[in-house]
Amino acid sequence: MAKPTGSGKKGAKSAEPALDPGQTYRSAMRDLIAHRWGELWRAVPVALAGEDIEGVHDVRVASRRLRAAMDVAVDCFPSSWYRPLHAAAREITGALGEVRDRDVLLEFFAGEHLKAPREEWPGLDRLINRVERERQTARAEMEAFFANLDARGVAREAARRFGPAAAPPSTMTTALPPGNGSVAVAPGHAAGMPIDATSRRAARS
Repeated sequence: MAKPTGSGKKGAKSAEPALDPGQTYRSAMRDLIAHRWGELWRAVPVALAGEDIEGVHDVRVASRRLRAAMDVAVDCFPSSWYRPLHAAAREITGALGEVRDRDVLLEFFAGEHLKAPREEWPGLDRLINRVERERQTARAEMEAFFANLDARGVAREAARRFGPAAAPPSTMTTALPPGNGSVAVAPGHAAGMPIDATSRRAARS
């Protein structure tokens, strides 16, 4: 019977970059967005490892913080390459929702199991086992999503457009499952199309 427990740490958020009052708004947003892409990538390996249920939560928090920064900087950068990166940030939040929901349910049921009388254990065990199977399916979909994200070159494009601070750590690359970019992607994206190709197509339109 699975009884996941979180570490209780808040790992996704780190210190924001120091901004120069003399910076232009565009320059300041470039630095902030770069930092938040990096913050997101640093949270991914823990989510993929699956040993700490807060890992998935931290990625979702980091993706929301990234989206908030990108939402207010839409007019600062060319839409031909900014729009695909902005859309990818939104995809990440949604792609982890099913896993997070199951993590929360399993933690709740594990707590209920500890308090429940013995005669209620079989029913709780059945619920826990069902949710655990759903979690395994959701995690497989999450892993496929990140493999596809890597195949599309999202991390490379973020680092190319916003600078080295937006690059993922080496631990994220080694944590990614093998993927060929052929898995399903969120609606609104060309399946398997690298983000660089998407940018070039948008630039020509």
